[in-house]
Amino acid sequence: MSGNFDQAWEALVDHFGAEQINGITSSRRQFGDHLLPDAQIAIAAQLAPHKPTLLGVHQFHEHIALTISGLLVRSGEYRISITPLQYQDMDVGEDDPFAALNNGLWLFQVEGRPVAILLSRYIDYSVRSRFSQVEIATMPDPASLQFAAGFLSEIEAAGARSTLYRGKVLSFEAASDSSGMRAPMQVHRLPRIPHEAVILGADAMERLDRHVFEFDRHREDLKRLGQSTRKGILLYGPPGTGKTHIVRYIASNLPTRTAILITAEQVKMLGRYMSLARTLQPSIVVLEDVDLVGRSREGMNSPNTEVLLNRLLNEMDGLHDDADVLFILTTNRPEEIEEALASRPGRVDEAIEIANPDAACRARLVSLYGEALDFEERAIDAVVTRSEGASAAFIKEMVRRLAQATIAAGAGNRITVATVESVLGEAVGSRNRIGRRIIGLASGAPERAGKQAPPFDGCGDDL
Repeated sequence: MSGNFDQAWEALVDHFGAEQINGITSSRRQFGDHLLPDAQIAIAAQLAPHKPTLLGVHQFHEHIALTISGLLVRSGEYRISITPLQYQDMDVGEDDPFAALNNGLWLFQVEGRPVAILLSRYIDYSVRSRFSQVEIATMPDPASLQFAAGFLSEIEAAGARSTLYRGKVLSFEAASDSSGMRAPMQVHRLPRIPHEAVILGADAMERLDRHVFEFDRHREDLKRLGQSTRKGILLYGPPGTGKTHIVRYIASNLPTRTAILITAEQVKMLGRYMSLARTLQPSIVVLEDVDLVGRSREGMNSPNTEVLLNRLLNEMDGLHDDADVLFILTTNRPEEIEEALASRPGRVDEAIEIANPDAACRARLVSLYGEALDFEERAIDAVVTRSEGASAAFIKEMVRRLAQATIAAGAGNRITVATVESVLGEAVGSRNRIGRRIIGLASGAPERAGKQAPPFDGCGDDL
């Protein structure tokens, strides 16, 4: 380039030549903004041998992407100014954030032929999502057009590989945290949950292991034998039984799979999430509270609900058999779920009940949550007896109340039977129906005095 410029059109005219600028041609691609880091890395790698000049460009409106033709406006209020480069840190799940370029114009030559590349970010309010656009402008000669096609193909391939997000736990939540980093997608750093921290009945645990972990271990052999590696699992049970905890357990123990977390409210953008799941397979797609989407038609609140349900079913049914995608759906109300979603093979292949813990499981939960507490003899028995019909969430809350009570009494970490009777007696004996439900205690849960807690060697039938 021959000098410094104030306006984008000046830089482009200088680069291509005043007589040739009207003959340039351009092509562009749009990507979800979560793929911007991958695209930016690919751009830098392809342009490094050509020693490009990188300029910042001003964007008037965040909902209108910049284009090469727009940069060529020479007069009036829509002239695009050259600006300092602007970056935004994006969390990609690594130790350091990624410095994402907001807008940039690269000018360089390939074997003496001028080329310009424009990167622009914009928001599509119709789908409430941010996108990135990459446009390449060249002269119309065959060699330049061939370079442009190859360049865009490599950008597409970089998005398909998406190495930065592979094997991580992701959700689409456009919010910034205290770090000030805004990103179109959040990367969740889940600590690994060990097997012993998941307290389930023996049958539920065996089915979970077989249909999730054993299935995952054998997926390559299944492909070799011509079997599908697409699978759907439904976790159902009352609130507070640990379905979300199990989802985290699965995601944290399948590190080679990319996990994509979706809420019922986000199903309207399901196509975007499924595209990402296909790109990053082997993957896990988690949809919690699926009953809020897949209600029976008698319980629907609007025609839009049925549309969203059908989209979910179509996405699950539309994947090729060789798609390496594991669906995990959760619900508190399985009876309200559309029959086609709950029962039809190929959509949901296995339904696993996550029930309230039996006596053996409650004893194990007390030991797990109260690991730092010193229970006197028969104190755990007392908790188990007092908590029949309770959820895992109730057990966790009661252990916390026991810890608080012993601290307040100045007893260190010692939990006595008397403390248990006082704390659980208050909770179980409460006549506040809403309060009982909030802490995860079934209304009218029976008490069976004199029952002993079973040994801690696993969950079994109540004594």
